[in-house]
Amino acid sequence: MGRELKRVALDFNWPLKMIWKGYINPYHSQECSSCNGSGLNPKTKQISDDWYDFANTDHRWCDTITQDEVDALIEHKRLLDFTHEWTKENGHQPKVPTPAVTAEMVNKWNSGRGMGHDAINSSICVETRARRLGVYGLCMFCNGEGEIWASEKIKDLEENWHEDEKYEPPTGEGWQLWETVSEGSPISPVFPIEELFVEYLVGEGYSLSAAHGFCKAGYAPSFVIANRVMYKNIESCEGE
Repeated sequence: MGRELKRVALDFNWPLKMIWKGYINPYHSQECSSCNGSGLNPKTKQISDDWYDFANTDHRWCDTITQDEVDALIEHKRLLDFTHEWTKENGHQPKVPTPAVTAEMVNKWNSGRGMGHDAINSSICVETRARRLGVYGLCMFCNGEGEIWASEKIKDLEENWHEDEKYEPPTGEGWQLWETVSEGSPISPVFPIEELFVEYLVGEGYSLSAAHGFCKAGYAPSFVIANRVMYKNIESCEGE
């Protein structure tokens, strides 16, 4: 991921910072509006929303999970900080004997400065709580997929679309800077000659040497570390 030089047609006129259409899978679904893409039925989704309670309803519960939810996490091997020892040589190894892990311990751990729960832990706890309350279920409109397809044929085409189906912008004598952090989009005007392109790069803050090096290499990663110094983007081409 970084910056790339593309030689494009002089009249190439694709919007800057917009992913080039040839890099986009043309077969799309739409997010299920019934479940907002969660794939959950309304009551289960509410439990999921309450996990972090970004809406500030005072229903946050990621810091107050119950013992059955802790047990479910352990069953899925999700609380290795409690149940395993880690060494550089052997990685995570189970503690012997297996320790008792309480909800109080886990809630304190999650409220501390450590990594705490992640999205996988959240989904396990949400399902456990929803099943305990007898409300667990998937969205009846998208069957848990979180998205709606126009047809099974379109879905199949999307799932089987390959990278080799991408196509490049029209080539030519122009010089243009592209970013490759996303699928790929132009981020500079098209210049008719190399000298003007180099002038543009220098105007963007790169050294003359780095600009010429980039034109020669044609690509620069997001960053390069050399001699403990980080060089970002085109500046990493210094000396090419």
